[in-house]
Amino acid sequence: MKRLRQQWLSLISLSDNQIGLALLSLLAGLASALVITLFRLAIEFPFATLLPVANSDDFEHLSETTRIALLLGGSLLLIAIFYLIKPERRGVGVTHVLQRMESHQGYLPQSNIVLQWIAAVIAIISGHSVGREGPAIHLGAGTASQIGQSVGLAHHRLRIIAGAGVASAISASFNTPMAGVIFAMEVVLLEYNIRGFIPIILASVAGAIVSEAVFGAQTAFAVPGVDMNSLLEIPYILALGIIGGIVASGFILLVRFFQRLNNLPLWLKWGGLSAATALISLQLPQVMGIGYDTVNDALAGKVIMGTLLGLLLAKLVLAAWAAAVGFPAGLIGPTLFIGAALGGLLGQLSAWWLPQYPVSVGFYALLGMAALMGAVLRAPLAALVALLELSANPNIIMPGMLTIVIASLVVSEVFRLPSVFEVQLGGGHNYQQPDPVQQMLRNTWVAEAMEQSFVSASRQLSPEAAGFILQREPEWLLLEEENVILPPAALAEALSLRKEQEAEGADSNPDDIDLIAIPADRQQVERISLKANLQDALDLMQQHHLQWLAVYRDDQSSRCVGIVSRTHIEHFYHYQPRGR
Repeated sequence: MKRLRQQWLSLISLSDNQIGLALLSLLAGLASALVITLFRLAIEFPFATLLPVANSDDFEHLSETTRIALLLGGSLLLIAIFYLIKPERRGVGVTHVLQRMESHQGYLPQSNIVLQWIAAVIAIISGHSVGREGPAIHLGAGTASQIGQSVGLAHHRLRIIAGAGVASAISASFNTPMAGVIFAMEVVLLEYNIRGFIPIILASVAGAIVSEAVFGAQTAFAVPGVDMNSLLEIPYILALGIIGGIVASGFILLVRFFQRLNNLPLWLKWGGLSAATALISLQLPQVMGIGYDTVNDALAGKVIMGTLLGLLLAKLVLAAWAAAVGFPAGLIGPTLFIGAALGGLLGQLSAWWLPQYPVSVGFYALLGMAALMGAVLRAPLAALVALLELSANPNIIMPGMLTIVIASLVVSEVFRLPSVFEVQLGGGHNYQQPDPVQQMLRNTWVAEAMEQSFVSASRQLSPEAAGFILQREPEWLLLEEENVILPPAALAEALSLRKEQEAEGADSNPDDIDLIAIPADRQQVERISLKANLQDALDLMQQHHLQWLAVYRDDQSSRCVGIVSRTHIEHFYHYQPRGR
């Protein structure tokens, strides 16, 4: 039974078997969705007791004193928690996930996951102007990563499993499984390939199933029936895209501006954010919390223009401040809030300018949400798919594509700005998106390029043992204790020389052949785990200035399973068919 279990774990972790990866992704998707469900319930249960109405984040009905007490109390608790934690252990959110995917092959520490869960619950319950989707992405990716680590998953597959956790988290948060898949591949994995699609789709479906079983089939927003009434609205849709791009650029620039506060103590930059939120909430209490109740009102056209403008500006400042100083909650929700306010504002303006023309305010609010999400996060396809799933209306695809593309172009080409996640990570100092070659190498198992035609040999060999090894016709001889490889031709030459000496009547040499002493073109090697990918192998070669590595399993046998060279990797890259 134990042997069967080991074989099954080996099939999942140290192979490229797609069925094993798909089943593990399904398990990771279910586990991630359950964690997200507990996260949402931990927020909604206190709201059900605290707030006097059914809406989960309707802080408007609380007294001013209660709102301020919640904000300041939550801020003090968060500051106290983070002061007890070492700075290197404070990483949370989408940026933490991206950093671990780029630098640590998807290994997400358990302690950071726990910290994210606790900190985000406190931040949202206390009414800070943040979202739950960023923390959910960290929790989903972290849960899936922990499952992958527990079975010893190879690095290239651990990245996929972590991406599957992201898809499940998005699906469980919004009940939008397609958007979960696209977001995971567009923002986190930064690529589309067949090998990754299948497990990520399964995980996203699992997230949607758990979310629907617990919270029902409705999506995160109450989207009314929306549609474009006429092609005459195209110029106005273009204008929405342009203005949305400008607002998205303003948000990213504000994040950069507020990053100057990171030189201040934690209590001052977070305490200042809480105080600013408390002051703004005196006039605009809707700015507190996730704000989905206000988004739904904007979609229904129930929020007046002045309030929408005030909320748009307030949310821009507070969300950018929180994103810049590493406040432990998300910015995706505030981005959608800003987009809904902008779209609702423009929709009401059009009705004011052209009262005789029927315009759906909810239509423009929904387009604004998609435009801001696509432009700020640099996730245009994920935004478009989310728009389609939220509206359940294929007629919105064409205007949605137009708005998202225009807004994204304004951010990237007019203002030359990266995604907000890159800005949070220091504009390339702490995080760099991999180029296509690095991406391919990270997604390729080291076993796909290694050579197995070798024989492990002792340094000292008798002539009989040498002859037996040469009969196997290996390409290389590996001296494991010396971390050296040499060509078998050197051993054959030494053995032949000894036979010639014996034939000439020379005294027989009873000593064994010393593979270190004989003339040979020896190459130094370092050990690398079979879990590694080709980028790991190249990095290790560069670190030790080597051309060869010996690949070992991580089990107790410490058995070498192959050798790999820089030439093998280069040959694999040049001759490997693309789009696997």
